Order: sequence, then C-alpha cells, then structure tokens
Amino acid sequence: MSGLSRNVTGIMVPFLLSAYTVFSIAMIITDISRAFSVSITDVLVTVPVDFVGGAIGGLAMGYVADRIGRKPVILIAAIMFSVGTILGSLAGNIIEIYIIWFIIGFGVNADNGMAYPLIVETLRRSSGSIGGITQSLYFLGFLLDSVTYIIIHFWRYYLLAIGIISLIFSVGTAILINENKMKTVRKGLTRDMVPKTISLSLVTIGAFMFTVPLLSVVPTLLNEINVSDSFVTLYSIVGFSGFVIAGILSDRFGRKYTTLMFTVPGLISSLILYFITSSFYIIIIMIPVYIFSGFFSFLGVWVGENYPFEIRASATNIVFFAGRILGGFSPFIVSLIGPLRMGLSLICIISALLAIIGAATLRIKKSDSSIIYSR
Repeated sequence: MSGLSRNVTGIMVPFLLSAYTVFSIAMIITDISRAFSVSITDVLVTVPVDFVGGAIGGLAMGYVADRIGRKPVILIAAIMFSVGTILGSLAGNIIEIYIIWFIIGFGVNADNGMAYPLIVETLRRSSGSIGGITQSLYFLGFLLDSVTYIIIHFWRYYLLAIGIISLIFSVGTAILINENKMKTVRKGLTRDMVPKTISLSLVTIGAFMFTVPLLSVVPTLLNEINVSDSFVTLYSIVGFSGFVIAGILSDRFGRKYTTLMFTVPGLISSLILYFITSSFYIIIIMIPVYIFSGFFSFLGVWVGENYPFEIRASATNIVFFAGRILGGFSPFIVSLIGPLRMGLSLICIISALLAIIGAATLRIKKSDSSIIYSR
C-alpha cells in the first residue's frame, strides 16, 4: 500500500467511526429519556457537553500534535471515543452519560482536528475534494447509526456494538498513518493572521451550528411530526452527496465562493422551513437544507491551508474552538425555542448568516496558497 493510500485510509476510517460513535446518541434520545426518567431536553444536553469536551480536546491535542506528531494523537483519540462508547452502554444514570459523552467528544474532535492538517499535508491537489469526502463521513457515520439501531434496538447493546466496532477498526487503520518527523517549534499566531482567523471562525461557527442539529435533532423532529425515522437514512445520503459535491466545487471555484454558493440557498431553504407546517412539505424542504449544509465539507482543509505547517494543528483547532462550543449548544437551543421545526429553522438561518459574513469578509491573497507547502 502506498504512503498516500495508507494516510487516506488512516484518516478516513477513524474519522468515519468518530462520527459513528458521537452521533450514536441521536438514535436513542427517547430510549435514554425513558430509561432514566428524564426529559428529552435533559438528554439533548449531551450534545453541548460532548462539544465542550471536543473544543477542549481539539485545542489540547492540537498543541500536542504540533510537537509530537499527528499519528500518536489520532491513536489516543480513537481509543478514547471507542472505549467511551463501550462505557456508555454501562451507564446507570444521565450524569454518567454526560461524563462519558464529554470523554467521547474530547476524543472525536482530537481526531477530527488532526485529520484536517493531515489531509492538507498529504495531498497536493484536489484536497478540497478529499476533504469534502472526509467531512461527509459525518453523514455516513450517522447512516451507520440508523442501520445499527434497526438491527440492534436495545440501546445498551447498540452502544456496545458501536464501541467495539469502532475500537477495532479505528485503531487498526490509524496505525497505517505515515508522517514526516516533527521539529520542535515555538511559533504562534502572528498579528497578520488575526483578521482571517476571525473570518474563518465565523464560517466555522456557522457550519457547526447549521450541521450539528441536522445530525442530532432531526430524528426527534420526525417523531414529533409522526413521520418514520427511516427518513434519517435518506437525509444521510443526501447530506453525504452535498458534502462531496461542495468539496469538488471548492477545488474548481475556490473555497470562499463555494461557501457563498451553498450558504445563500441554505439560508433560503431554512427560511421556508420556518413557515411550513405540513409534515409532507417539511420532509421535502429538509432535502435542500441537508444538501446546502455541504459548505462545512471543505472547511477543515480551507482552514489548514491558511496556516504554516508548524502551527497548523493548533491554529485549526483555535479556529474550530468557538464553532464546537456554539455548535454543541445549538441542538439544546433548538429544543428550547418551541416546536423543533421552528427552532431548527431559526438556528439554521442564524448560522447561515454568520457563515456568509465570515466568507464575505475573508480577504484572499495569492500568497496564502503557498502556505500549504511550507513545512
């Protein structure tokens, strides 16, 4: 197996399984609510808890990765989110679920935060396409959750199976990663990097706030409007397709303009969702909402391209920090607004606007394209 194939496999499989573990909670929100006699809102608190853990994990492990390498961090992260999911099957109350999902989130975002720099460092061309495919694995992980839940309906066995599968295959493939030896560095963000860091952070906040509710709240929304949650499978495929298409387009038309191409119609679709009440039309309008969430797909690669090798992992996780926090709280906010349809619509509208502002204010310099090659 070539070095390129080894790295792509070592990046993509753990990334897929990290999504498989972290979004597994979405299929069993009602089950956990009944098991521990708590409200749906109480269970949804796991989402911000896991993203707070992820924000901390991304920053901490990004700093470590810039000093000891990406591969060791991905291995540690894979063990954390896999074993965490296994422990989730043994949880005795909702507090234990919160603690476990904090650990899972720490591991998942430590892994994801390493995947983006590794993609940039491994590939020289079409990195947006591969980045889009990698990020779209969020939806394939979500799809695997729905399929696993159909096969294993008892939530404890469901989590146990997901954890064991993830442990075996994520660690087994992360070992394949081959990277250059790291040099000890003491660099940080420079003043000229601040404006683009702010703009990219706005896009990141918008991306997380738009996408995370689609991967956590929608199964419950479908139950609320008396629609089969089998539509989760359809939406997962649609979301995957939107991410892949967005990644390919970003290589052709540029990251900034592709972001605007997806966020503007995403904003319009979300606005339409707010005003419709028919279950049939809600099902239909959710399709473009999922498609246009694709602006998230190449974001990690886009961020990585803007920073030099020595600080790439740390800088990427700094940019993603606020997005992970606010994105994590977005499903909880959706549940507080009222009908999930209206809450989801408002969050998607706000997040699309933030992403549009971030993309519109980002100044593109020709010199930025050379940063990817600095090592």
